[in-house]
Amino acid sequence: MPFVKTKHEDILRSQDVRRMLEFVDALAVSKRPVLYKGKDKEGREHSEEITVHYGMVKALVCILYLFGKRISEVLDLKRRDLYTKQGYLYVRFRVLKKKSRTELAKQIEKVKRVSVKSQRTFAIPIIDYVKDFAEMEMPLFPGRSYPHTQIVKVKDKQTNEVKKEYRYEFKREGVMSRVHAYKILKALDHNAYPHWFRHSLATELAEQGFTPHELKDWFDWSRYETAVHYVEGMPSMTERISNRKV
Repeated sequence: MPFVKTKHEDILRSQDVRRMLEFVDALAVSKRPVLYKGKDKEGREHSEEITVHYGMVKALVCILYLFGKRISEVLDLKRRDLYTKQGYLYVRFRVLKKKSRTELAKQIEKVKRVSVKSQRTFAIPIIDYVKDFAEMEMPLFPGRSYPHTQIVKVKDKQTNEVKKEYRYEFKREGVMSRVHAYKILKALDHNAYPHWFRHSLATELAEQGFTPHELKDWFDWSRYETAVHYVEGMPSMTERISNRKV
């Protein structure tokens, strides 16, 4: 019987994630910033140093890899969304879902869990990062506008009109946005980008024999066909069919 290869050979594996975490640890020891190399809007090569919170970066990488969620869902997490119980790490994600294309999307909560023991390498950095959060409503990955935005009322001396000004208070470290996340991941691995983690986990689970129904539920896909796309032609599917009892 011919050997059936995985559709996607360029996916992220656990050893790749370990290298990324080791790279962050090395940066933390030397207290160096992350160096992003890319192109500007005009297509010219440029580099950018990004001062980061090392624990935050490791938590971001691990959550993306363990749960395969969309970057918007990960950046929306608050401290109250994570907890441990009976050896499991639980994470509550807020997912936008709609019943049809004509309806407005509604936000629903989906709780996922992973075993801390079996996923220790990637679960512990998340637990270590959140344990020192003082407030349950604090975002895990604070962006530019919240909670570091101040709304200041300024009175125009000529017209006496009161206007609102938004003044952004940037922390020297620990600011995370979609753009920041993209650049930081690219700096850790030039192949990396946020959705790569989701695609890689879906491929790995399909390789391990998970069904389209299970994949659809875990990744909160609206279309069943998306899950089928990952499962079709996988070695695990071929093995189960070829070894079936008749």
